Amino acid sequence: MAVTQPPKDTPFGLEPNVAAGLAYLFTLLGGIVMLVGGGTNRFVKWAAAQSITIWVVYFVLSFVLTFIHFWILEPILWLLGLIVWIWTFVTGFQGKEVRVPGIASITDSIFKSQLG
Repeated sequence: MAVTQPPKDTPFGLEPNVAAGLAYLFTLLGGIVMLVGGGTNRFVKWAAAQSITIWVVYFVLSFVLTFIHFWILEPILWLLGLIVWIWTFVTGFQGKEVRVPGIASITDSIFKSQLG
């Protein structure tokens, strides 16, 4: 008789740190896949929701800066986005919860029903 592992409470049966790291690594798409991919792990859901919020805010700010002709600030926003991206996916793979200042409160308010 075969012994099977009990199902994990993470998307696709991944380890929580791997699922969170992938949510951050693949930016907006990774966040969406991990959020709707099933599982009830709060750590993974938080990482996925925050990843979605980070990249939506990034794209909106980028569009606004371009639209109002503050394109000179675009490289600063790009560098900040790169730093946040590296910081979040590295700590996600380490299994540590990241709360990006400013973004965390937006994430809490938008995704409170999924995270609750």
